[in-house]
Amino acid sequence: MKSFIQFDKSSNTLTNESKREIPDFCLKCISDNTKKCQNFYKNILDNCSEGLYQCPYGFYSYFKKNNIYTSIILKDKDNSKLIKTLKMRNDKINNYDFYSEEQLIDIMEDIDDLYTKNIELRDCMHDLRNMGGYFNSMSETIELKHPELPEQDDDIKAMLSLYDLINYRLNVYYGVNESDNKRIRGKLYPIIRKLQIMMKYQAKKKKINVKIDYEQENTVILSKNIYLVMFILMENAIKHSLHNCDINIDFEESNDKTIFKISNRSPLIEETEYEKIFERGYRGKNAVSKGTGIGLSMVKEILDKHGYVYRTDIARINNNESSFSFIIEFPCE
Repeated sequence: MKSFIQFDKSSNTLTNESKREIPDFCLKCISDNTKKCQNFYKNILDNCSEGLYQCPYGFYSYFKKNNIYTSIILKDKDNSKLIKTLKMRNDKINNYDFYSEEQLIDIMEDIDDLYTKNIELRDCMHDLRNMGGYFNSMSETIELKHPELPEQDDDIKAMLSLYDLINYRLNVYYGVNESDNKRIRGKLYPIIRKLQIMMKYQAKKKKINVKIDYEQENTVILSKNIYLVMFILMENAIKHSLHNCDINIDFEESNDKTIFKISNRSPLIEETEYEKIFERGYRGKNAVSKGTGIGLSMVKEILDKHGYVYRTDIARINNNESSFSFIIEFPCE
């Protein structure tokens, strides 16, 4: 679909969350009260049944469940008026997708399924937030009953940190927005140390030793979601490391920045895969652990949105193993 216009009955307005996908002509007309477009859409929403309608300028619109899918060109409909309209804008008709009515109906049914799944997923996220709240309350109760434990017991420390991680993960599900880019002055070392404690059980199962080789001195500029980035990188390092290997975490400091580096040994990563590791859903050919392939794509999204410089360093050790390092530069204030 070229665009998606949604009608808000409470404010009697038309909105679109993906304006870049609307043809320039349609975008201008939707925003212009002197054009026929707004009355056309409002009339459909107020007076018409669900189905297919042609707009005043020759595009087709499909109305379903208070949503209008617009800028559609049908294969089996006369589009002479549409061609004339596009010529006025120096546009070409072959820039747009064509659909048969049968294809359009199939697409609408798929979108209905996606809406249903999205509602179910959001309900699930809501339940997880509630569970996180219960978990936090339970942790606070333990802390009150046993005030000596949080200071002395690593397992309790790990449990008390999980609530924050749940919220970080759920927040990023809704997208990494510019509003998330809040900057704070702080150190990475306490974050890494907390995650080291949290994930010691997973590391212990694979006889992996997570070594922090240097305690950071510099105070750097951190973003709101950096905790989640560090969790994903450390979890990936443990998950994809070979058994009986070390994971090394280093800090290289200078006056203007701190370079963070996490390294591990993994099953062989082919050279043809180097450019694919940030692709959402991609999993390595030789990966033996379970996963969805979204971790590093999420790390990339967060680091890109917050303007950090980062890179990977991958090298073949032998026919079965590779070394993998992830490096991030954190500016000092």
